Amino acid sequence: MNTNLVVQSLLIVLVAFISYMHCYIGSTMSNRPIIVAPLVGLVLGDLTLGIQIGATLELIFLGAVPIGASNPPDMVSGTIIGTSFVILSGSNIGAAVALAVPVATLVLLFDNLLMMFVLTSSSHMADKYAKLGDYKAVERIVVLSSIGNKLILALVVGFAFYIGIPVIEQVLEVIPAFIITGMDVAAGMLPAIGFAMLAKMLLTKELFAYLLAGFLLAAYFQLPVFGIALVGLVIALLIFHTKTGNNMEVNVDDNEF
Repeated sequence: MNTNLVVQSLLIVLVAFISYMHCYIGSTMSNRPIIVAPLVGLVLGDLTLGIQIGATLELIFLGAVPIGASNPPDMVSGTIIGTSFVILSGSNIGAAVALAVPVATLVLLFDNLLMMFVLTSSSHMADKYAKLGDYKAVERIVVLSSIGNKLILALVVGFAFYIGIPVIEQVLEVIPAFIITGMDVAAGMLPAIGFAMLAKMLLTKELFAYLLAGFLLAAYFQLPVFGIALVGLVIALLIFHTKTGNNMEVNVDDNEF
């Protein structure tokens, strides 16, 4: 048995579990690729490449947000497996995208099955104890089922890492080509959806000029994103202090007259 592989698999399970529990104590956003991929890179000994992959996959999954009962592809599993594949195989970062989206879609289907059967059974058990007035039992069921669901997903991701990337590739080869093509098209649309969501918040009469200014700085002055962010910070500070100064109340003591 490869001891190093076992240790790495256990650490991957820990990373996956922490990521899946992102909303247990409030939305910590620890399930985002820009956080998950660097953690995987840290486990596998290449933090720099993990950060680069995380930034790339974050762009891909930017528009992947749950809306109502609709769940997006499972970003955690896709990010972990995609990042692991690139780091261990020495492939380019684009390979992470090609592998992350199908894996994320498959794990989403598995997660939906868990919700349909495991969590539904837990709900019925909670209803049974609620009728008996045993609220402590209801609390235990809620806690155990919610944590257990995420632990199962983390173990699945860790097992997928342990059995190796070649096995995962063989499983993916069984999927019909038109399904893979459809997922690739969807992956190409996700960044556009994400940017559209951001632009919808920015494209107002008051803010459009600033958005245009940032575009001009990048397109014509070749200013990097960090430089544009600093310019935006300066503008924000100027506006804040100007408005604060104009709205400042002047308190006059009657005794001065």
